Amino acid sequence: MRTEITPGQTSDYMGFDLVMADNLPEPSVLLADRGYDADSIRQKMDARDVLHQIPMRKSRKMRVGVDHSLYSLRNLVERNRTIGTACLTLGR
Repeated sequence: MRTEITPGQTSDYMGFDLVMADNLPEPSVLLADRGYDADSIRQKMDARDVLHQIPMRKSRKMRVGVDHSLYSLRNLVERNRTIGTACLTLGR
């Protein structure tokens, strides 16, 4: 699991690049909140063969589905940590 804590005014997109830039093992699943709903993030994860579960922003034009049973794991992790994470990656 990887986490990165950024200042509150920092865009979630910036936090994503920080987390994914390190040399940890390649994740197999990305569970992230709506703040990470960007075509560029989805494309990067597709290119790395990472299963991504990111709910859509309300303003998204192209609809994207989410496996809610898998996505619920993100909430489970947040509730069991003192600091919640918006983006969770699980290693292979």
